[in-house]
Amino acid sequence: MQKSVTFQRVQTTHGPIKGVKKTSALGDDYFSFQSIPYAKPPVGDLRFRDPQPVEPWSQVIDSTKQGACCPGFNSIINEIQGSEDCLYINVFTKNLTPKKLAPVMIFIHGGAMAGSSGVEMYGPDFLLQKDIVLFSFNFRVGAFGFMSIDDPSVSIPGNLGMKDQLLAIKWCKANATVFGGDPDNVTLFGESLGACFVHYHMLSEHSRGLFHRAILQSGTSLNAWSVIPPRNWAERLARAVGWSGKDNPSDMVEFLRKADAKSIVRAQENLIDREERKDRTLWPFAAVIEPYVTEGSIIPKNPVEMCRDSWSNSMPIIVGGCSDEGLYFHSEINKYPELLTELTCENLVPIDLNPDRKSENCLELGQKIQKFYFGDDKPSMKHADIYIRMMTDKLFWHGFHRTILSRAHVPNVGPTYFYRFAFDSPTFNHYRIMSCGKSVRGVCHADDLSYVFKNVVSRKVPEATSPEFKTIQRMINMWVNFATTGDPNCDEIKPAIWNPVNKKSAPCECLNISNNMEMTELPNAKSMAFWDTLYPEGQLY
Repeated sequence: MQKSVTFQRVQTTHGPIKGVKKTSALGDDYFSFQSIPYAKPPVGDLRFRDPQPVEPWSQVIDSTKQGACCPGFNSIINEIQGSEDCLYINVFTKNLTPKKLAPVMIFIHGGAMAGSSGVEMYGPDFLLQKDIVLFSFNFRVGAFGFMSIDDPSVSIPGNLGMKDQLLAIKWCKANATVFGGDPDNVTLFGESLGACFVHYHMLSEHSRGLFHRAILQSGTSLNAWSVIPPRNWAERLARAVGWSGKDNPSDMVEFLRKADAKSIVRAQENLIDREERKDRTLWPFAAVIEPYVTEGSIIPKNPVEMCRDSWSNSMPIIVGGCSDEGLYFHSEINKYPELLTELTCENLVPIDLNPDRKSENCLELGQKIQKFYFGDDKPSMKHADIYIRMMTDKLFWHGFHRTILSRAHVPNVGPTYFYRFAFDSPTFNHYRIMSCGKSVRGVCHADDLSYVFKNVVSRKVPEATSPEFKTIQRMINMWVNFATTGDPNCDEIKPAIWNPVNKKSAPCECLNISNNMEMTELPNAKSMAFWDTLYPEGQLY
């Protein structure tokens, strides 16, 4: 006998929507509302423009099904996906009319050139064991969301995707009570570039007061890849799509506004050249320090400076990452062995130091880095493990560490909880398995997501007695406790007590999340101290 479907109507600030009652993989009933519009579709003349709030509606919108992601290349299925009509919000809640309003958690997905808030990767099943209201949303990615042009006459300074996020966060806060959520208890959280975006909202005056706590999983504004270097990406994209004009930004933008979306996606995937790849330029379009300041600027200056007097410094935060983040590059160095075999000292220097690759200073810094990691050996494929460890430190952990230092050196700072996710499962670390194969072990960038969100790879929930299920319960309880009270401590991590950072220098302690939970000195503390020495005074934090 077919199970009956229960629909639920809700009146939002903009109009009525219809959701559906579902049952999670863990047996919890909840209401799902998806594809709720928060902005006008950024198509036609609205392409590359600031998001425009959606017009109110009177007819009930069907929010029982997931909307399209924004245009991008899905590397897992090897095809272009999405639609420019993609600015939609998802809401998942257990109780629409609770006696006490529930904590609100707003998630920002990762990905610079592609990505979505879809339940295939970010299913709410694990989090909805608890009484929370979970929001997620799509925003423009790639050139559509992050193209930046220096000429003010075309009004595209960059970071449109973050302006989308800002509009979505405002919608979530304004509608929290409609879904049983407390607008005065909002936690913003994200992973990878999504965590960088969370941090930027912590720094931006435009986001002041919209949320009260933050969780940064594997990304902060002080990671070298959180902003991209200015390399005339817009013109390079236009020419790759077919523009043949000269010195006319307005003409170039109009050409790109009329170009086929799939053509733009195909072209942006191939903009990074061989030298830029060795330089660890990861993508051509992502967050930028805007070339000129406007009323709506999100990142008007270097994030190091923004951190010092941020409105959010008194806010409690969780920050950390996976123990072997650099496994993210495992498949890439097998595909492009020259990343190792042709590695030069100059290419080792972090992009955020703005190095002149031909200068003596850059060479000297690069030699120090090569000596620290490779000794007197010339890097080759036999040093793949060392390269991955170096990338773990350079591109991930040193950014987390700098964020810890930055907060430690401002007055009246809120609690800063530092963690290291080191749970190495042979079957449930899905991102490592997908990118590195089943024979590689370690905890890759994004592996922690499988313990916070249900995804399509995990067709079955782990057995209740398994270490994997225990880790899911630990992560959910810590994250939700933090979202509820500002303190992540809970029975599931005892006898460990997760203390906030109370030192202004390395090494500092973190919560090591593995089979056993314990406070420990950061294992790569010596590496962090080494990277600190490369940054001039005033540039480290």
